[in-house]
Amino acid sequence: MKEKNRALSIPLSTIILASVLIIIVGVASFAANNAVNAQLEETQFEQAKNVMLAIDGIVKKVLFARQSSGYVKSSFWKTTPQFIRTGENLTLIIDAGTANWTYQIPVNIIKVKGGPHVGVTVSKNIIGNDSLLLTDMSSSIGRVSIYQSDGAWVSLDYSRVRCVYTGIWEYFNGSDYESFNVVEITMINLTFGTVETGTQVFIMIRNLGVNSKSITDVSGNFEVKVVGPEGEEVKSLEELGGDPSKRTIINLVFVNVEVSVMRSG
Repeated sequence: MKEKNRALSIPLSTIILASVLIIIVGVASFAANNAVNAQLEETQFEQAKNVMLAIDGIVKKVLFARQSSGYVKSSFWKTTPQFIRTGENLTLIIDAGTANWTYQIPVNIIKVKGGPHVGVTVSKNIIGNDSLLLTDMSSSIGRVSIYQSDGAWVSLDYSRVRCVYTGIWEYFNGSDYESFNVVEITMINLTFGTVETGTQVFIMIRNLGVNSKSITDVSGNFEVKVVGPEGEEVKSLEELGGDPSKRTIINLVFVNVEVSVMRSG
């Protein structure tokens, strides 16, 4: 009877051992798959950052070249770009007291959400800043940001105005030369064209045209105000570096940029 029980215990032990090994292999395989997926998601999120920077780089290149264009080729496996029309506006107000001028552009954003294994510990701007009113030529109108909000995100927007005092210039006023302050204001109107989905895509960036306007007779210490979804900022002519005792010429430039997505292949 003892030999029989012993004989039965050998295959039973083998079955138990095999089951344990299967569980170990299964757990190891799951952990390995998780590690691979996490690595892929992290790589794709880094790629999404580079795509946003590349788009902004092309926007800068085509900014004042009417009808010019460029593209970025990319792959999206673990991430999907989103093209958001927020329905909100960025408003520019030039207030000279007795006269004022108002201009608006829509706030549109390109966003990419990272996979569930990706996280952003500290929100930051990779390029650009959070100011709504940029007062020097070196500041980027485009802002590429990473942040955490129910997942990791990288975004690109142009929700700010560049307003630069370029100095005092001599202009002929019809009878004589007169010294004027000159202020240059630039806004980028980002719009979306056709958007096709796919793992391999071309992101096309086109300058659809530049609209220019000059306000040629602004007096006093006028204010430039920018109002957006994130708040508002105001600068006076004096704060910009100008001389309120002289009249001012304001040159406004509105650049229309369209982003479209086409499947590759």
